[in-house]
Amino acid sequence: MPFDFIEQGIARVRRIAPELLALWLLVVLAAASWIVALSILPRPLEVVSFSVGDGDCYLIRAPSGRTLLLDGGSRNVPDIGERVIVPNLLLLGVRKLDAILITHPDSDHLNGLPAVMEAVPVGMILDPGIPSETAPYQTVLELAKQRHIPHYVLRTGHQVNLGGTACLRILAPSEPFLHGTHSDTNNNCVVSRLEYGHARMLFTGDLELEGEAALLDRHPDMCAEVLAVAHHGSRYGTSEAFLNAVAPRIANISSRGDPGGEHPHAEVLARLRARNLTILRTDVNGQIQFTTDGRDWQVRTFRQAAEAQ
Repeated sequence: MPFDFIEQGIARVRRIAPELLALWLLVVLAAASWIVALSILPRPLEVVSFSVGDGDCYLIRAPSGRTLLLDGGSRNVPDIGERVIVPNLLLLGVRKLDAILITHPDSDHLNGLPAVMEAVPVGMILDPGIPSETAPYQTVLELAKQRHIPHYVLRTGHQVNLGGTACLRILAPSEPFLHGTHSDTNNNCVVSRLEYGHARMLFTGDLELEGEAALLDRHPDMCAEVLAVAHHGSRYGTSEAFLNAVAPRIANISSRGDPGGEHPHAEVLARLRARNLTILRTDVNGQIQFTTDGRDWQVRTFRQAAEAQ
């Protein structure tokens, strides 16, 4: 008969002891419950500080899956995009970037970005709109134009939505721009605070003392558990007043470890050490990964697939 195999199968099922059948069903249900539970658990927010020598590059990956690259350049490592940033983005599973945020148009914060834009799709370019004729910045703008990538200018009060409750709140610059400072480009850079639940991380670009003072006037409450130290630890920033306002527990310095003692500077390191906070440095620790569930921060350091030497 054509359907004999069905009857034989039913007969075999009937011969299974009811207890074993019940146990088997419980195992299947338990496995299914774990799969469902794991799929709905909130993913952590992740920030990775790449080791790019004397420069800055941070990857932000939100629980929603949205990705933002904050800066991407180096003063002392040639071809930083091809050698370090792109390989490590790919190693981390990043196949597209929802946004690239350029804090200001200095080469050591963006000269690796053309290679990034050639390697992965980019959703938008964000920056403070500081006029600059530097070649790397003009290349980024030209690539954005060729690829029809939207370009938006950021100001205090703006917010970059990273999905869910995660966002990047823009604290600076504001208008009118500061003029006549030690470095107007640095002091009008984008300052932003990453917020997820109760967790906060402050990114300061190359902000210097004059920019800090203006920022404190507008935002006296800038508390953040993690501080991305400004200007690679330069002595022209990270004042006592600024540290009092931020009150960080962890400080991250993106630097090559300048033998001349400028980046990071001994005075800045002394101010940080006096607060008994955790100091992390890309020249010492390599690539640094921060993760948070919206309450506590976890830190892991490791060497990169490709790394500035």
